[in-house]
Amino acid sequence: MTSFMKIDSFTRRMVVASGAALLLAACGGSETSGGTMAPGEAVNTYEFANDHAIGSKEAPIVVAEYASVVCPACANWHNTVYPDFKKKYIDTGKVRYVFREFPTPPRRLADTGFAIANCVDESKFFANIATQYKRQQALINAPDRGKAYEDFAKASGLSVDEYQACLQDEEWRAEYEQKIKDARNAGVGVTPTFMVNGKIAPKVFTIEDFDRTFAPFLETTKESAE
Repeated sequence: MTSFMKIDSFTRRMVVASGAALLLAACGGSETSGGTMAPGEAVNTYEFANDHAIGSKEAPIVVAEYASVVCPACANWHNTVYPDFKKKYIDTGKVRYVFREFPTPPRRLADTGFAIANCVDESKFFANIATQYKRQQALINAPDRGKAYEDFAKASGLSVDEYQACLQDEEWRAEYEQKIKDARNAGVGVTPTFMVNGKIAPKVFTIEDFDRTFAPFLETTKESAE
């Protein structure tokens, strides 16, 4: 197992102690209230070539979520809000949804989870992320985290050799670190953070929050169609 899977006992105690309290709190550093989309090679106005995205490319709204697979608040959103969000906005063609990796402590576990998700076939990326959120506490609190993540990688369809190669993929790691740097430069400091059409939308979490945030964009689209 590579060195970034070795987690000290202090980190373990902090994760266990903070579990329930973090379900509604943002994960990461200081909060941000502004910012615009990070630089990069653009696919369209609000999406980059190396983004993970689902939904209509013609959608009037592009939502980019910056999230960490070890963040309890992110797991809470994905497990409780995302199903309705997808049904109401992505499946109806109103939103193009982009997921961008932004690791939070314990960083080594976040890196490992993202490495696995990026090593499986792209068509399975979102399903893999969803499974990590459902199993988040089991993975983080496993007695042997190295084995837990290796077992998860195998359950995701990777051989042990493929998993080890993923962890040591320097090209992917460089791209991953650049994504994180770009996100910070764009004002991202906590997870989950949502960008709506290239700008950070502060204090959005519930489906009602998104309803209010999206209303002006959808109204404009409706008026244009009339």
